[in-house]
Amino acid sequence: MPTLLIGEREHRSYTLNPEKIDYIESDGNYMSIRSGNAAYISRDTIKRLAGVLAHLGFIRIERSLLVNIRAVLYAETVSRGRFAFTLTFRRTPAVERHLSGLILQALPLAPNSTG
Repeated sequence: MPTLLIGEREHRSYTLNPEKIDYIESDGNYMSIRSGNAAYISRDTIKRLAGVLAHLGFIRIERSLLVNIRAVLYAETVSRGRFAFTLTFRRTPAVERHLSGLILQALPLAPNSTG
């Protein structure tokens, strides 16, 4: 059975395919799910979503940000050991080396791009 999420927008509940989600971000007591130009609200937790979506290529790069590696357009070095990732619709803040490594390993980039 495929993994699906439920997101709310304009008083309606939508079934969301995780592969089409760009990122999920904590927004107070809710999660903001971003898919293209659309934003949905979920009452789930980032911790649970990180576990459920890990096998689909989602990586938690900050305490409040879960990124779908399919949405990463490019990575750039911002300082020694820190990278920023530009997603389809958002640029992430600089990410520490150990977290950057998780994303860089999952992307088809040149070998040793974290070193």
